[in-house]
Amino acid sequence: MNSNSSSSITQITMWWPSVVIVLLLQISNLVVSQSIINTLPGFTGELPFKLETGYIGVGELDEVQLFYYFIESERSPKDDPLVLWLTGGPGCSGFSTLFYEMGPLSFNYANSSGNKPTLELNPYSWTKVANIIFLDSPVGTGFSYATTWEAYNVNDTLLAAQIYEFLRKWLLAHSMFLSNPLYIGGESYSGIPVPIIAQEVLNGNEIGNLPPLILKGFVLGNPLTHRIYDVAARLKFAHRMALISDRLYENNQYLYSYIWANDKTVREALHIREGTITNWERCNTSLAYTMNVITSIDYHRNLTKKDIRALVYSGDHDMAFPYVSTEEWIETLDLSIKDDWRPWFVGGQIAGYVTIFAEEKYSLTFTTIKGGGHTTPEYKPKECLAMIDRWFSYYFL
Repeated sequence: MNSNSSSSITQITMWWPSVVIVLLLQISNLVVSQSIINTLPGFTGELPFKLETGYIGVGELDEVQLFYYFIESERSPKDDPLVLWLTGGPGCSGFSTLFYEMGPLSFNYANSSGNKPTLELNPYSWTKVANIIFLDSPVGTGFSYATTWEAYNVNDTLLAAQIYEFLRKWLLAHSMFLSNPLYIGGESYSGIPVPIIAQEVLNGNEIGNLPPLILKGFVLGNPLTHRIYDVAARLKFAHRMALISDRLYENNQYLYSYIWANDKTVREALHIREGTITNWERCNTSLAYTMNVITSIDYHRNLTKKDIRALVYSGDHDMAFPYVSTEEWIETLDLSIKDDWRPWFVGGQIAGYVTIFAEEKYSLTFTTIKGGGHTTPEYKPKECLAMIDRWFSYYFL
């Protein structure tokens, strides 16, 4: 985004109330269903944070209904960044990252039994420093559904277009967040669509699409970037590591998510539309999804010419998409090194190693998380909260 487009965005957001009618005409199919959730089964008392769930229709006839969980920052909602977070898969629910990685709730295994999962607060939730939308996408994931069978057929580029439409409609319905810095984040398979979505947003801003999206950057965790090279790097990684961690939770650690999310009282509490989803799955592996982008590296290369920031992090014990392949594709971008490979610390201990690259207005921070697995915040929550808080604050690390 150049300085002229940034100036235009600032001017538009200042006179936002006067363009509401124009926006309503331009996005005529706006269909938003939203509910504030104060209590949840398994959690004692009222939630100490603001949780909203809802659906937003995308597509020509809103035939795709994308379900989201939105949690306001526990610090300063009007000042903190707005983050749209995509889980991997494709087909893994936003519930997965919300409950197992960076959201304010998690399952209390010690006090749960049988069909009675209980919930507890996560002291290292990223919602302590950011407003986060956890999205069930693509359609067929989690509680998202379509009103026609044809609409379940999605690919990488169509998904990016749908999520861009989702963002515009969501911000139209939540105009109080229009001036917040926006970041698009995701992990694992989301390393493919996230750079494409970022490109869609920047292109939309340049041609004057409304509402303007103040995209400051994107975040990728343990990303898939090239379908062939990332998988091939597993051999190199395994040779380097010699040992692979194979235990963090008990064998039945995901059991409670299926019990809880498929419980009738939970669905009522979350305001899930009856009859749309028969059986909730954490990751739906039967999607009618076409992987039509083999690599997102070209999108990354295009983004290096924009005024945008990128954070790419990798757990150094992740064998799914090892950090060695991430290092290799970053090197192909031919960026200047601003701050060379060095350790960073949390609580006086090494939390990982970081390199910062820069190219004119573009910057990319790559960091490893020491001891982190594929879903890194699940393994190293304290270190990941420190990482994202410092990066959002333009201090790293």
